[in-house]
Amino acid sequence: MTPPANLESIDRRSVLRAVAEYDELGQSEFLSRRGYGEARNFRLVHEGRFYDSKAIVGVAHGYATGRFLDNTEFSGGLATVADRLRELGFVVDHGGKHAHGGLLWDLENTTVFTRGGKGAAYKFVVLRWAVDGPDPQREAVPLSKVRDELAALLAPYAVADSAPRPADPWVALRSSGWWTLHLPDGVEEGGLTHQELHKLAVKDDLAAGLNEAVREKLGDPLWRDEAVAVLTRRIAEVSAGLPG
Repeated sequence: MTPPANLESIDRRSVLRAVAEYDELGQSEFLSRRGYGEARNFRLVHEGRFYDSKAIVGVAHGYATGRFLDNTEFSGGLATVADRLRELGFVVDHGGKHAHGGLLWDLENTTVFTRGGKGAAYKFVVLRWAVDGPDPQREAVPLSKVRDELAALLAPYAVADSAPRPADPWVALRSSGWWTLHLPDGVEEGGLTHQELHKLAVKDDLAAGLNEAVREKLGDPLWRDEAVAVLTRRIAEVSAGLPG
C-alpha cells in the first residue's frame, strides 16, 4: 500500500529543484510529464515568476523522498500546499474561493496601451514606483505632487513621439486590483471615458495610490520583494514586446 503523502518531507532545496525542472521544460511540458493540470488559483511565486504550486510540491516530494506524488494523492489548497510552501519561505499567490489568482497574478493579466505594435509599460512603472521607489507612495497623493517625478520615470518607456503623460497611468490603474483613484464628491466614474478622467485628474489634481489590500500585503517583506520582481519582469517584457 502506498504511504500517505507527507508534505513535511519537502524542504526548500527540493522545491527549488522542482522549480528548475519547470524552468527547463516550460509549463506545458512540465505539467504533461508530471500529470498535473494548470493551477486555477494557487501559484508559487519565485523571483518574479509564477509556478503551478500543486505540481511543484508533488515533484518536490519526489526530489526529497524518491516518491513523486500523483495529482490525486493530496489537495492543493490553502491548508496544505500553500501553508507548506510558506513555511519554507516562499510566496504563494491566491485569491478568494472562486478567484483565478491573487494580487500578484493580477499583474500578469493587466492590459497595457499599445501603439505601432509596442506596448507601454507605464502602469507597471508607476506601480513599481509606488511599491519600491526612493520614497514609496503607499498612501494616496495628489497628482501634482508627483507629476514631474513620474514623467522622468516614464520617459524611457515612451511608445510615441510625445513624452508619456503621468495622468494616463494615474487614471488607467483604477481598473487594476492595486489602485484607488479618488474622485470628487458627486462624480461617478461609470459614465466617464479615459480622456475625460485624464482631464479631470489634471484639472482637479486627483489623488490616487495603492489600495488597502495591497498596502496590507506590503507589510510582508517576502511578498513585497516578489511584487517588485514581478513588476520589474513585466516592465522588461512589455518594453521588449514579449507576449504574456
